[in-house]
Amino acid sequence: MKSKLLTLLVLFTLFLVACSSAITPTATAIRQEQTAMPTEVTPEPTAIVEPRPALTEEPEPQPAAFQEAPCPFALPPGHVEGETVECGYLAVPENRADPDGREIRLAVAILRHPDGASEPDPIIYLEGGPGGSALELRMPNADAYFGPIFAAHRDIIVFDQRGVGYSEPALDCPAFTDLYLDLLDYEVEGERLTSQEVLERKVEAFRACAAELRAVADLSAYNTVANAADVNDLRVALGYEQVNLWGGSYGTRLALGVMRDFPEGLRSVVLDAPYGPEVDLYSATPGSFNRALTVLVDECTADEACNAAYPDLRAVLFEAVDRLNANPATVEVIYPLTGERYDKLLDGAGLTELVFRSLYDTSMRPVLPQAIYAARDGTFTTFLPTAMLDMLRQEFRSWGMYFSVLCNEEIPSSPREAFQAAVAEHPEFAGFFDGFEVGGLAYAVCPGWGAGRADARENEPVSSDIPTLIMTGEYDPIVPPGWGSSAAGTLTNSTFFEYPGMGHGVSFGECPRSMMLAFLDDPGAAPDDACMAEMAVAPFVVPVQAGDIVLEPFSSEELGIRGVVPAGWSQLQPGIFARGNPAVDMAVLQLAVEPTAGPEELLAAIAQGYGLDGTPESSGERQANDLTWSLYAFTVQGVPRDLALAEGEAGSFLVVLRSAADERDVLYESVLLPVVDALAPIE
Repeated sequence: MKSKLLTLLVLFTLFLVACSSAITPTATAIRQEQTAMPTEVTPEPTAIVEPRPALTEEPEPQPAAFQEAPCPFALPPGHVEGETVECGYLAVPENRADPDGREIRLAVAILRHPDGASEPDPIIYLEGGPGGSALELRMPNADAYFGPIFAAHRDIIVFDQRGVGYSEPALDCPAFTDLYLDLLDYEVEGERLTSQEVLERKVEAFRACAAELRAVADLSAYNTVANAADVNDLRVALGYEQVNLWGGSYGTRLALGVMRDFPEGLRSVVLDAPYGPEVDLYSATPGSFNRALTVLVDECTADEACNAAYPDLRAVLFEAVDRLNANPATVEVIYPLTGERYDKLLDGAGLTELVFRSLYDTSMRPVLPQAIYAARDGTFTTFLPTAMLDMLRQEFRSWGMYFSVLCNEEIPSSPREAFQAAVAEHPEFAGFFDGFEVGGLAYAVCPGWGAGRADARENEPVSSDIPTLIMTGEYDPIVPPGWGSSAAGTLTNSTFFEYPGMGHGVSFGECPRSMMLAFLDDPGAAPDDACMAEMAVAPFVVPVQAGDIVLEPFSSEELGIRGVVPAGWSQLQPGIFARGNPAVDMAVLQLAVEPTAGPEELLAAIAQGYGLDGTPESSGERQANDLTWSLYAFTVQGVPRDLALAEGEAGSFLVVLRSAADERDVLYESVLLPVVDALAPIE
């Protein structure tokens, strides 16, 4: 009984975002002490902190060659080590100017083509960040990320860059990650901190991390120049005459470094969200964010239905920002790795950051206008997946590598005054950028990091005639399409494409991926872009009208029921139907049968699963198909849920509808009640 109820609740909450969380306004506002940027930080004399146990032992000296080793990660289902995946480490000098000095090891995985690669030049995937771990982020779902790329008839090499992930040493800052989680509620020992005080504690944590890392690593040796030499060493050590590079975000910066320094080893290059050395990331990002937000607002305004439902979108967003600055909200978020729940204080800067990060994600675009209006009214559910992904980002980013790269290459040539002037042009973003890593946080951390200063050429565009495919997303808030067209000006054998409706990183999308595969097949020719004209850019989600709902017959032998469901909704699992992406589109319907639990027991289990204070009261009854249905209505995270329960010979029948607040009444009448009326056991 218990296991069956648990199974039902797992299905019941599947794809429902943070289903048992709650949102409540806080009693007092955060003290707004953010009028000035953080002061320049000079490193204070401190004792060397003892290194973490994982870093106390240097790797055994190894020749600068690839050595096979067991994979340091759990293999994805269906993969066999030594057959479909081969792993090992590449030993390279930490300091490229001292090849006889300390060695470091880079973790490498080679994905073998399931039918045997017919082409001799593999694809090397370059993760973004900087500091992102390709092996941690991509390998658990390797088939989804890389399986379709096998259509290029090549093996795929995935590795963790120096200082990252499974490479040794990894420049991680676990104490900062713990602090980040502890400060989600802006409280320490019951005391509410200001935003400035939170920033100061983060800077202190990074100072301590830098001191710890400097005991085991030369932080000035972890940068794009050294990374590029590592990529070339990897190619040579594995015995390839040429390779194809596929980089995303910072991975494009690394690819450009390889193109400049080691062009002889490259057959072709794919730059997804190109970030070249010539751009000023810090002073450009406020304007890049504003550009992407303007695209969203303009496209909603031009869309008759979106504009009718969500007019004056930009003004409404910053109305919500102002309200949260005056009276922040507390949202409960679930840490995906552990299931632990945290209270997250959400002020205006926090909401601005969630919008910024949401623009990265193509699947968020259709629901952003609805989500912004809901935020104005105090409901933040649609943004919670973004908040939880940000929690994971803290865990899987090697912050030491992040700052080593950017403090070496960006901050020295990006004056604080230029950044402040860029923020001043968009004062509505000021609170957000004051503490953001591409902003005030970096300007406070970098002076004491010890990253050194890059050569002047690290601020010059790369010129090359290597065949290059440049891809950008229309909605990307940090790498604007203009950077791609600018890069094409010095990459003389390149083609550039901007993909409508897409965010940061497009190459995993169907049309861009097909064009990338065509390019890899023949880099000398521009790929056919016909699919771009046929790309299905998802329409904005607007409140549904009763006449928009069409029901169609539904039958499930597995569940033993028949009835009707909304036409066009996708069945995600038996009995679970979603109108769109269920992580962000609130419209989700579930039909289920529990053969061993009565309605009262089932209701109690559901209430517990949702974290409700007691079981909800019935709002009415409905007779249909010889079943007596009890109807219930409640909200979770401000999002309506409607529930219908009935007892029959086959067990307890259940229908649940999740909907956005501005669609609830129509979906209740046009979906829930007709589904209840039609649902019956299969005879």
